[in-house]
Amino acid sequence: MSTQVRSMEARVGRVKQRYAADGSRLVAGVVAVSLDKRKVLVVESTNRANHWVLPKGGYETDEASPESAAEREAWEEAGIIGRITRSLGEIRDIRPPSVIKSSKNPKALYYFFEFCVEKEEPEWPEMHKRRRKWLTYDEAKKCFKTMNRPELLEALERSSVTR
Repeated sequence: MSTQVRSMEARVGRVKQRYAADGSRLVAGVVAVSLDKRKVLVVESTNRANHWVLPKGGYETDEASPESAAEREAWEEAGIIGRITRSLGEIRDIRPPSVIKSSKNPKALYYFFEFCVEKEEPEWPEMHKRRRKWLTYDEAKKCFKTMNRPELLEALERSSVTR
């Protein structure tokens, strides 16, 4: 993220949202791993208090790559600065339409990246609506299973966080 300017204004809306040929929303996110690889950073869902997710969001038309979108989301949602260490690949949203609940939230194709956290800022764009916290692999796995978020669980499984 060192090459990008970090704004204190979070992006909203889907005017610049990218979509795959099949209509899936393109989403970029990070599995933010601590320097000792013992924990991952999660953020509170804006839809449900005390539900924790990985930092992620729309890959937009003015962004050069999914990596740049993932770095922006890590900053906006979690206030973290660091570097992408590797791609975790593409993960298709496999949740049934009844779980997704709305045409405003079409199925997604996720691009996840492992992210080495170098700094946590005390203030970040979405700090007024999200908390952040570090979880062990087992804690994050349980959380994502309980919330029925297989795409988050798959990204966690592909990461190098210590089991």
